[in-house]
Amino acid sequence: MNVLLVDDDSITLSLLEKSMPKWGHTILWAENAQLALDHLTKNEIDIIIGWLTPEINGLQLCQTIRALELKRYIYILLICDPDKCANVVRGLPNGADDYMTKPLNLDELQARVEIGARIIKLERELNQKYLAIKRNYYQSIHMFTQMLETYNKKLGGHSRRVGRYALQLANWHPDVKPEDYPIVEAGGLLHDIGLIGLPEALVTKSLPEMTGDEKRDYHAHPERGELILNRVDLLRPVAKIVRMHHEQPNGRGFPDGLTDKQIPLAASVVGAASIYDHFVHHKNIPLDKIPEQLQQYRGYQISADLVDLLLEINLEQIQEEAKRTYREIDIEELQAGMILANDIRIRTGAFVMGADTCIDASVIEKLKRYHELGNINRSVFIKK
Repeated sequence: MNVLLVDDDSITLSLLEKSMPKWGHTILWAENAQLALDHLTKNEIDIIIGWLTPEINGLQLCQTIRALELKRYIYILLICDPDKCANVVRGLPNGADDYMTKPLNLDELQARVEIGARIIKLERELNQKYLAIKRNYYQSIHMFTQMLETYNKKLGGHSRRVGRYALQLANWHPDVKPEDYPIVEAGGLLHDIGLIGLPEALVTKSLPEMTGDEKRDYHAHPERGELILNRVDLLRPVAKIVRMHHEQPNGRGFPDGLTDKQIPLAASVVGAASIYDHFVHHKNIPLDKIPEQLQQYRGYQISADLVDLLLEINLEQIQEEAKRTYREIDIEELQAGMILANDIRIRTGAFVMGADTCIDASVIEKLKRYHELGNINRSVFIKK
């Protein structure tokens, strides 16, 4: 273990320089808190032994080290005068792990350092196990996504996009916790895994085109997906999302006919992402027409809050598409004679002004008013 001694006393340093190597540790020295922090950026420190002196505020040093959010845990042992122990005890929540009082007993110090070393070793072992679990988790997801891609390229593309949209919705939704982002993304990537094994012609059909038997098989794919993923322990939280991604707030979804708050938010996010991608890539609905479609689903097949977020995603998609062929400028830079490159709509999808409109003073004023009211973005696209 690399042990950093934070002390301005050369006698103490000399004493520990003789003892630490015998205990199997390497000692580094910093005579003040700033030099200690410099060591942390240059060396892999495992344990810090810090003195509380007028020159070295060990408690503040602890706070600073913990605030750095280092990737590896550092065990901190504070040394104090007997009359300062009460301050140290109150300051343990600042980040110190243990403390000792002067005069130092080397046998006791060795025992305390060994305790710290054991904790550090355990922490490192746990990190390695966590990384192995994480690696297995993503390898499993990759294996299933490859299966989807091999089975049907269009279905594979749909699943990848739904994973991306679902993650974006999760990041934007205030009620989705950051620790759930990977589960939501995996739910999007694997939501249609239950379709594997069905006739490929069925996968490309719309529901109205399906026969009775085909509808029955299609309606069973969320349950089949759940069964497949439940065989992998790490993917059981994802399996629940897969089962429920076709449930709807109006209770007319499948397979369980759940309603509104019975549906986990993660499953609703994945379902909304799938519907949006279906509009764009299966029905080939133009992006500027999609808000109208989404509004028809509001509160029935997609919850209102997710419709609002999908409208934001759609607006972002429109802007990205426009950037490929048109020029984006600020409303304040509009000049008479310019020509709008695309329809301008407010976030709900309501029409404001059409593409190919020739800009004049009245148009500029109208767009500025809409922006001031918060109905449209500050940037517009004009033809090059």
